[in-house]
Amino acid sequence: MAQAAYIVAGLAVAGAIASWIVGSVYYVKTLRAISSLSEPRGLMLKAIVAWPFTIGRLRGDAAASAATVNKALIAFIVCLMVAVSAISVATNLARVAR
Repeated sequence: MAQAAYIVAGLAVAGAIASWIVGSVYYVKTLRAISSLSEPRGLMLKAIVAWPFTIGRLRGDAAASAATVNKALIAFIVCLMVAVSAISVATNLARVAR
């Protein structure tokens, strides 16, 4: 059983890495879309410094990419929580098996 928990932990870490990569790619796409807007200076700075407060002001391609970034961030956090939980279960099962 501990081996299954380690497998789940490994898959969760792989998912976290994949979601981090997807989030960073779409974050760059969002910043590029912001730079093509009419007033990119203020939005660009806000997007870099305070991401959650900028999302409501984005339109078009920038808003679509920002939605994907948010989904990737949620997936990253969920994968980390699953990985930590699976490692905890694995260590507890390994201790009980002795």
